[in-house]
Amino acid sequence: MSDIYILGCGAVGLLLAEKLSHHHSVTLITRTASKQAFFFIDGKQRRQLNVKMTTLEDLSGKIHTCIVPVKAYQLVSAMEALSPHLSHDANVILSHNGMSDLNHFNSILQPTQALYFLSTSMGGMKPDNNTVIFKGPGLTQLGACNAQAKNQITELYDRYFMQYFEPIELTNDIAEVRWQKLCVNIAINPLTALMQCPNGALQTPAYATQVLKLLNEACFVAQCEGVKLQLATELARAYKVMALTQHNTSSMAQDIKLKRRTEIDAICGYIATTAKKYGYQATENETLWQQVKIKEQA
Repeated sequence: MSDIYILGCGAVGLLLAEKLSHHHSVTLITRTASKQAFFFIDGKQRRQLNVKMTTLEDLSGKIHTCIVPVKAYQLVSAMEALSPHLSHDANVILSHNGMSDLNHFNSILQPTQALYFLSTSMGGMKPDNNTVIFKGPGLTQLGACNAQAKNQITELYDRYFMQYFEPIELTNDIAEVRWQKLCVNIAINPLTALMQCPNGALQTPAYATQVLKLLNEACFVAQCEGVKLQLATELARAYKVMALTQHNTSSMAQDIKLKRRTEIDAICGYIATTAKKYGYQATENETLWQQVKIKEQA
Protein backbone atom coordinates (compact mmCIF):
# COMPACT_ATOMS: atom_id res chain seq x y z
CA MET A 1 0.00 0.00 0.00
CA SER A 2 1.48 3.32 -1.09
CA ASP A 3 1.14 6.65 0.68
CA ILE A 4 -0.48 9.53 -1.20
CA TYR A 5 -1.28 13.01 0.07
CA ILE A 6 -4.05 15.33 -1.12
CA LEU A 7 -3.75 19.04 -0.41
CA GLY A 8 -7.08 20.52 0.67
CA CYS A 9 -10.53 19.02 1.01
CA GLY A 10 -12.52 20.43 -1.92
CA ALA A 11 -15.02 18.36 -3.89
CA VAL A 12 -12.48 16.99 -6.38
CA GLY A 13 -9.98 16.25 -3.62
CA LEU A 14 -12.56 14.25 -1.67
CA LEU A 15 -13.68 12.37 -4.81
CA LEU A 16 -10.05 11.40 -5.50
CA ALA A 17 -9.54 10.48 -1.85
CA GLU A 18 -12.53 8.12 -1.99
CA LYS A 19 -11.20 6.35 -5.07
CA LEU A 20 -7.62 6.07 -3.85
CA SER A 21 -8.35 5.14 -0.23
CA HIS A 22 -9.60 1.67 -1.21
CA HIS A 23 -6.07 0.68 -2.24
CA HIS A 24 -3.69 3.26 -0.75
CA SER A 25 -3.01 5.14 2.46
CA VAL A 26 -4.50 8.60 1.84
CA THR A 27 -3.75 11.67 3.97
CA LEU A 28 -5.63 14.94 3.53
CA ILE A 29 -3.57 18.04 4.22
CA THR A 30 -5.96 20.55 5.79
CA ARG A 31 -5.46 24.23 6.57
CA THR A 32 -6.02 23.80 10.32
CA ALA A 33 -5.69 20.79 12.62
CA SER A 34 -8.96 18.89 12.88
CA LYS A 35 -10.25 15.46 13.85
CA GLN A 36 -13.52 15.76 11.93
CA ALA A 37 -14.50 12.86 9.70
CA PHE A 38 -15.17 13.22 5.97
CA PHE A 39 -18.08 11.53 4.22
CA PHE A 40 -18.89 10.34 0.70
CA ILE A 41 -22.48 10.08 -0.58
CA ASP A 42 -23.37 8.00 -3.64
CA GLY A 43 -27.11 7.80 -4.16
CA LYS A 44 -28.59 6.66 -0.86
CA GLN A 45 -25.29 5.35 0.48
CA ARG A 46 -23.27 7.48 2.89
CA ARG A 47 -19.94 6.28 4.22
CA GLN A 48 -16.98 7.73 6.03
CA LEU A 49 -13.81 8.20 4.02
CA ASN A 50 -10.90 6.06 5.15
CA VAL A 51 -8.36 8.89 5.28
CA LYS A 52 -5.90 10.41 7.71
CA MET A 53 -5.49 14.14 8.26
CA THR A 54 -2.59 16.46 8.93
CA THR A 55 -1.45 20.03 8.37
CA LEU A 56 1.76 21.12 6.66
CA GLU A 57 3.03 22.29 10.06
CA ASP A 58 2.40 18.88 11.63
CA LEU A 59 4.05 16.75 8.92
CA SER A 60 6.57 14.33 10.37
CA GLY A 61 8.43 13.58 7.15
CA LYS A 62 8.77 14.45 3.48
CA ILE A 63 5.97 13.91 0.95
CA HIS A 64 6.72 11.71 -2.04
CA THR A 65 3.40 11.89 -3.92
CA CYS A 66 0.89 14.71 -3.57
CA ILE A 67 -2.22 15.71 -5.51
CA VAL A 68 -2.96 19.45 -5.45
CA PRO A 69 -6.66 19.88 -6.42
CA VAL A 70 -7.09 23.47 -5.25
CA LYS A 71 -8.74 26.44 -6.96
CA ALA A 72 -6.64 28.10 -9.68
CA TYR A 73 -6.25 31.30 -7.65
CA GLN A 74 -4.96 29.31 -4.65
CA LEU A 75 -2.33 27.42 -6.62
CA VAL A 76 0.69 29.72 -6.30
CA SER A 77 0.43 30.06 -2.52
CA ALA A 78 -0.35 26.34 -2.15
CA MET A 79 2.70 25.27 -4.15
CA GLU A 80 4.99 27.69 -2.33
CA ALA A 81 3.77 26.35 1.02
CA LEU A 82 4.02 22.73 -0.10
CA SER A 83 7.43 22.74 -1.82
CA PRO A 84 9.62 22.70 1.35
CA HIS A 85 7.84 19.52 2.46
CA LEU A 86 8.47 17.55 -0.73
CA SER A 87 11.05 14.79 -1.05
CA HIS A 88 13.86 15.33 -3.58
CA ASP A 89 12.14 12.91 -5.99
CA ALA A 90 8.54 13.93 -5.29
CA ASN A 91 5.57 13.56 -7.64
CA VAL A 92 3.28 16.61 -7.68
CA ILE A 93 -0.07 16.27 -9.48
CA LEU A 94 -2.01 19.46 -10.17
CA SER A 95 -5.76 19.43 -10.87
CA HIS A 96 -7.92 22.52 -11.28
CA ASN A 97 -10.30 24.35 -13.59
CA GLY A 98 -8.98 27.05 -15.90
CA MET A 99 -5.41 27.69 -16.99
CA SER A 100 -2.28 28.33 -14.94
CA ASP A 101 1.36 28.98 -15.80
CA LEU A 102 3.03 25.59 -15.45
CA ASN A 103 6.44 27.15 -16.09
CA HIS A 104 6.13 29.00 -12.79
CA PHE A 105 5.45 25.78 -10.88
CA ASN A 106 8.30 23.97 -12.60
CA SER A 107 10.59 26.79 -11.45
CA ILE A 108 9.50 26.16 -7.84
CA LEU A 109 10.33 22.45 -8.10
CA GLN A 110 13.75 20.83 -8.25
CA PRO A 111 14.81 19.15 -11.54
CA THR A 112 14.43 15.74 -9.86
CA GLN A 113 10.82 16.44 -8.88
CA ALA A 114 8.07 15.47 -11.32
CA LEU A 115 5.09 17.65 -12.20
CA TYR A 116 1.87 16.22 -13.67
CA PHE A 117 -1.59 17.49 -14.48
CA LEU A 118 -4.74 15.46 -13.83
CA SER A 119 -7.96 16.44 -15.57
CA THR A 120 -11.20 14.83 -14.47
CA SER A 121 -14.84 15.34 -15.32
CA MET A 122 -16.12 13.30 -12.38
CA GLY A 123 -18.97 15.22 -10.78
CA GLY A 124 -19.05 16.15 -7.11
CA MET A 125 -20.76 18.68 -4.87
CA LYS A 126 -20.12 19.60 -1.25
CA PRO A 127 -23.33 20.27 0.72
CA ASP A 128 -21.17 21.03 3.76
CA ASN A 129 -17.49 21.28 4.70
CA ASN A 130 -16.86 17.59 5.28
CA THR A 131 -19.16 15.82 2.80
CA VAL A 132 -18.98 15.26 -0.95
CA ILE A 133 -21.90 14.00 -3.03
CA PHE A 134 -20.90 11.96 -6.08
CA LYS A 135 -22.80 13.39 -9.07
CA GLY A 136 -21.57 11.04 -11.79
CA PRO A 137 -18.54 9.42 -13.44
CA GLY A 138 -16.35 11.12 -16.00
CA LEU A 139 -13.13 10.73 -17.94
CA THR A 140 -9.90 11.21 -15.97
CA GLN A 141 -6.72 12.05 -17.90
CA LEU A 142 -3.14 12.24 -16.65
CA GLY A 143 -0.20 13.88 -18.40
CA ALA A 144 3.40 14.90 -17.73
CA CYS A 145 4.37 18.56 -17.34
CA ASN A 146 8.17 18.31 -17.13
CA ALA A 147 11.01 16.04 -18.21
CA GLN A 148 11.17 14.14 -14.92
CA ALA A 149 7.46 13.36 -15.12
CA LYS A 150 7.79 12.06 -18.67
CA ASN A 151 10.42 9.59 -17.49
CA GLN A 152 8.23 8.02 -14.82
CA ILE A 153 4.61 8.72 -15.70
CA THR A 154 3.84 5.12 -16.61
CA GLU A 155 4.97 3.92 -13.19
CA LEU A 156 2.85 6.55 -11.43
CA TYR A 157 -0.15 5.79 -13.65
CA ASP A 158 0.09 2.05 -13.03
CA ARG A 159 0.48 2.43 -9.27
CA TYR A 160 -2.24 4.94 -8.47
CA PHE A 161 -4.68 5.35 -11.33
CA MET A 162 -4.93 2.64 -13.97
CA GLN A 163 -6.90 0.06 -11.97
CA TYR A 164 -8.95 2.41 -9.81
CA PHE A 165 -10.41 5.03 -12.17
CA GLU A 166 -12.83 4.30 -15.00
CA PRO A 167 -12.67 5.69 -17.62
CA ILE A 168 -9.06 6.88 -17.46
CA GLU A 169 -6.31 7.48 -19.97
CA LEU A 170 -2.68 8.52 -20.15
CA THR A 171 -2.15 11.44 -22.52
CA ASN A 172 0.99 12.51 -24.36
CA ASP A 173 -0.35 16.04 -24.90
CA ILE A 174 -1.62 17.43 -21.61
CA ALA A 175 -1.58 20.98 -23.03
CA GLU A 176 -4.27 20.04 -25.55
CA VAL A 177 -6.29 18.28 -22.83
CA ARG A 178 -6.11 21.37 -20.61
CA TRP A 179 -7.32 23.58 -23.45
CA GLN A 180 -10.16 21.17 -24.21
CA LYS A 181 -11.22 21.27 -20.57
CA LEU A 182 -10.92 25.07 -20.59
CA CYS A 183 -13.33 25.24 -23.53
CA VAL A 184 -15.89 23.14 -21.63
CA ASN A 185 -15.44 25.39 -18.59
CA ILE A 186 -15.92 28.50 -20.74
CA ALA A 187 -19.08 27.14 -22.35
CA ILE A 188 -20.73 26.09 -19.09
CA ASN A 189 -19.40 27.69 -15.92
CA PRO A 190 -19.87 31.46 -16.38
CA LEU A 191 -23.34 31.25 -17.90
CA THR A 192 -24.62 28.82 -15.27
CA ALA A 193 -23.06 31.04 -12.58
CA LEU A 194 -24.82 34.15 -13.87
CA MET A 195 -28.15 32.46 -14.55
CA GLN A 196 -28.00 30.12 -11.51
CA CYS A 197 -29.21 27.26 -13.67
CA PRO A 198 -28.21 23.60 -14.08
CA ASN A 199 -25.77 22.71 -16.85
CA GLY A 200 -28.47 21.24 -19.07
CA ALA A 201 -30.32 24.54 -19.34
CA LEU A 202 -27.58 25.83 -21.66
CA GLN A 203 -28.63 23.38 -24.36
CA THR A 204 -31.58 25.59 -25.27
CA PRO A 205 -31.33 27.79 -28.41
CA ALA A 206 -31.36 30.94 -26.27
CA TYR A 207 -27.68 30.39 -25.37
CA ALA A 208 -26.44 28.96 -28.68
CA THR A 209 -25.02 32.18 -30.16
CA GLN A 210 -23.25 33.14 -26.94
CA VAL A 211 -21.69 29.69 -26.50
CA LEU A 212 -20.54 29.76 -30.13
CA LYS A 213 -18.87 33.18 -29.71
CA LEU A 214 -17.19 32.19 -26.45
CA LEU A 215 -15.65 29.06 -27.94
CA ASN A 216 -14.73 30.74 -31.21
CA GLU A 217 -12.62 33.22 -29.23
CA ALA A 218 -11.10 30.42 -27.12
CA CYS A 219 -10.13 28.38 -30.19
CA PHE A 220 -8.53 31.44 -31.81
CA VAL A 221 -6.45 32.17 -28.69
CA ALA A 222 -5.47 28.50 -28.45
CA GLN A 223 -4.18 28.67 -32.05
CA CYS A 224 -2.14 31.75 -31.11
CA GLU A 225 -0.66 29.73 -28.24
CA GLY A 226 0.26 26.85 -30.54
CA VAL A 227 -2.61 24.52 -29.69
CA LYS A 228 -4.78 23.55 -32.66
CA LEU A 229 -8.43 23.24 -31.65
CA GLN A 230 -11.35 22.85 -34.04
CA LEU A 231 -14.38 24.96 -33.17
CA ALA A 232 -16.87 22.28 -34.27
CA THR A 233 -15.12 19.67 -32.12
CA GLU A 234 -15.05 21.89 -29.03
CA LEU A 235 -18.71 22.84 -29.47
CA ALA A 236 -19.65 19.16 -29.73
CA ARG A 237 -17.58 18.37 -26.63
CA ALA A 238 -19.19 21.17 -24.61
CA TYR A 239 -22.74 20.18 -25.59
CA LYS A 240 -21.99 16.54 -24.79
CA VAL A 241 -20.89 17.54 -21.28
CA MET A 242 -24.00 19.71 -20.90
CA ALA A 243 -26.12 16.67 -21.77
CA LEU A 244 -24.22 14.23 -19.55
CA THR A 245 -24.32 16.63 -16.60
CA GLN A 246 -27.68 18.24 -17.35
CA HIS A 247 -28.94 18.00 -13.77
CA ASN A 248 -25.64 19.07 -12.20
CA THR A 249 -24.74 22.50 -10.86
CA SER A 250 -21.35 23.81 -12.02
CA SER A 251 -18.68 24.63 -9.46
CA MET A 252 -18.84 28.30 -10.46
CA ALA A 253 -22.61 28.42 -10.01
CA GLN A 254 -22.12 26.93 -6.54
CA ASP A 255 -19.41 29.47 -5.74
CA ILE A 256 -21.65 32.40 -6.70
CA LYS A 257 -24.58 30.97 -4.73
CA LEU A 258 -22.40 30.54 -1.63
CA LYS A 259 -20.74 33.95 -2.12
CA ARG A 260 -17.27 32.49 -2.69
CA ARG A 261 -14.57 33.62 -5.06
CA THR A 262 -14.78 31.89 -8.46
CA GLU A 263 -12.12 30.71 -10.91
CA ILE A 264 -13.35 33.11 -13.62
CA ASP A 265 -9.93 34.86 -13.80
CA ALA A 266 -8.38 31.57 -14.99
CA ILE A 267 -11.22 30.81 -17.40
CA CYS A 268 -12.77 33.73 -19.33
CA GLY A 269 -10.18 36.06 -17.81
CA TYR A 270 -7.38 33.90 -19.19
CA ILE A 271 -8.81 34.09 -22.71
CA ALA A 272 -9.35 37.85 -22.53
CA THR A 273 -5.87 38.66 -21.19
CA THR A 274 -4.05 36.20 -23.46
CA ALA A 275 -5.90 37.54 -26.50
CA LYS A 276 -4.57 41.02 -25.75
CA LYS A 277 -0.99 39.71 -26.01
CA TYR A 278 -1.73 39.06 -29.68
CA GLY A 279 -3.56 42.35 -30.30
CA TYR A 280 -6.96 40.67 -30.26
CA GLN A 281 -10.10 41.55 -28.29
CA ALA A 282 -11.98 38.52 -26.93
CA THR A 283 -15.07 40.62 -26.27
CA GLU A 284 -17.47 37.80 -25.34
CA ASN A 285 -15.09 36.31 -22.78
CA GLU A 286 -14.17 39.79 -21.51
CA THR A 287 -17.86 40.60 -20.94
CA LEU A 288 -18.60 37.41 -19.01
CA TRP A 289 -15.38 37.80 -17.02
CA GLN A 290 -16.50 41.22 -15.80
CA GLN A 291 -20.10 40.14 -15.20
CA VAL A 292 -19.03 37.24 -12.99
CA LYS A 293 -16.58 39.48 -11.09
CA ILE A 294 -19.47 41.86 -10.35
CA LYS A 295 -21.59 38.90 -9.15
CA GLU A 296 -18.75 37.81 -6.86
CA GLN A 297 -18.84 41.15 -5.09
CA ALA A 298 -22.65 41.44 -4.88
